Amino acid sequence: MDYQYDSRKIKPGDGFICLPGGEQFEADARANGAVEVRRMTRVEMGDFANAHFGFPSRHLTVVGVTGTNGKTTVTQLIAQGLHAAGLKPMVLGTLNAELTTPESFEIARRMRAHLDDGGTHFVMEVSSHAIDQDRIYGIDFDVRLLTNVTQDHLDYHKTFEAYRDTKVRFMSGPGIAIYPEQFAQEALHFEVPLPGRFNHRNFQAAVAVLRKLEIDEAVISSGMAKAQAPAGRFETVREGQSFEVIVDYAHTPDGLENVATEAQLMASRGLGRLIIVFGCGGDRDRTKRPKMGRVAETYADVIVVTSDNPRSELPEDIIAEVCSGLLMPDQAVVFVDRRAAIRWAIHHAKSHDVVLVAGKGHETYQIVGGERHHFDDREECRAALKECNESLD
Repeated sequence: MDYQYDSRKIKPGDGFICLPGGEQFEADARANGAVEVRRMTRVEMGDFANAHFGFPSRHLTVVGVTGTNGKTTVTQLIAQGLHAAGLKPMVLGTLNAELTTPESFEIARRMRAHLDDGGTHFVMEVSSHAIDQDRIYGIDFDVRLLTNVTQDHLDYHKTFEAYRDTKVRFMSGPGIAIYPEQFAQEALHFEVPLPGRFNHRNFQAAVAVLRKLEIDEAVISSGMAKAQAPAGRFETVREGQSFEVIVDYAHTPDGLENVATEAQLMASRGLGRLIIVFGCGGDRDRTKRPKMGRVAETYADVIVVTSDNPRSELPEDIIAEVCSGLLMPDQAVVFVDRRAAIRWAIHHAKSHDVVLVAGKGHETYQIVGGERHHFDDREECRAALKECNESLD
């Protein structure tokens, strides 16, 4: 029998795992064909999932990467290094799951499938929500890595201290633990193929894991020298224009500062300007909004404040909170419509400028008023660039 913890995914003959608070969905599960309902806590589901799928994490080398920024890039780099060594890793995280770290039953299901397919390693992003909610309960981690801890998710954790302690709790579990002060000492015997000091740190983190897994040094160097960035992470968009357009997932003050620093350096080399397009998500940590405004103002010559995923909040209210952190709010360009913001920035860019579109990265949707619409920053940038090219023809 297969089991689902989401009543919407029930197929006839399935069992429904009812988590706390999910009692209201039991009738839906039955209507969709569930023949059994099991009420469980998340800890109990972790035990059940591992037993049901034959404890797959015991038969895989499991790497867990937690931290505020860099999880996606570091996990992808680790996987590329393992591939170079002839191994068969799988990555689970932001790019291929509805949640950065899914529920334990989904993780165990994917681990089992990967193991049955000849998989050797399982590299996963571990979010603070997942740690706090016991979504990773029962997983045997061989290596645990912390990329960094800066402000994020205070809407959930309430205080930075609680957020930080959640990350530390994960790192104190069994297995090899690698902290930022440790991987910062890693020497890299190859030229990092991706720009930015933040990427240099990402490579140090990945290499630290690969070395702990005893991957041959020559393989590490050759594999990492050819490594590619994941989608939406400092991704360049080109349509033959005379300036740079970069899309990045940065959505925290520290993340925005990391990419803005590099973008500013790129612009200064060509004596161009840095134009930053960004917003902040709704129903999330409100205290970071003015801080992100201040970061953008510090590094950019032109800032364009717009919507991110406003969710149930009014976009205008979010933008006002971002602008409250600006020293010169009257200098900011404001568009509630993100498409219009991107179009304005690209149409006003000149030769050697850098346009940084931050916040959504790889995402292909925008959530407005509870409705999800297709929206891809990279597509919007390309469309605006093509408009510019056509106007020059």
